[in-house]
Amino acid sequence: MSWRPLMKKMLIALILFVLAAPADVMADPKVDFNAKCSICHRSNKNLPKVARALKVDPNKLSLRTSRMNREEMIAITEKGREKMPGFENKMTREQIENVIDYIIALKNRK
Repeated sequence: MSWRPLMKKMLIALILFVLAAPADVMADPKVDFNAKCSICHRSNKNLPKVARALKVDPNKLSLRTSRMNREEMIAITEKGREKMPGFENKMTREQIENVIDYIIALKNRK
């Protein structure tokens, strides 16, 4: 018995599975954070520069000093607030929750 037909069927099945999987299942919260959030919220030397450009307090951009709870962060990420746009039309609820969990994990890391 030849393994080639079986391997070909398995490869096709794998390709179909990957293509059929919802995008948010395969999403990586770190990638989403870097693509959507880090422009304004990256904690580095550019934070004061971004804050000046947006005319906001740098503490509002710093995620490490935020005292918001998880649900508040999710709500603001979805709907936006002040100068921050909402992302409910750009990310799924699950993606937003995963990004918030990623941010909280970074914040709690010592």
